[in-house]
Amino acid sequence: METVKLSSKGQIVIPKAMRDDLHLPPGTEFVISMTATGLTLTPKTLFPKATAREVRGFLAKRGRKLPDDNDIKASIKARLKAQDEASK
Repeated sequence: METVKLSSKGQIVIPKAMRDDLHLPPGTEFVISMTATGLTLTPKTLFPKATAREVRGFLAKRGRKLPDDNDIKASIKARLKAQDEASK
């Protein structure tokens, strides 16, 4: 655990070791949230959320059927169920 100080401009410095461990380059934007115990900083996502339909074909191969949202959700559900069963 590190201690940082709030500057007169309301700024804090994230220690270099933490920036390196979390791969936070200069210019990273954060979302700040107030919680019951203090503040939480979360790096802003680089890419907006997208549906399968919006990115369909991005990694497609010739002759391969492109999955739709329902196919992807069903596949994820099946894998999670298999993992859950394996962990029992």
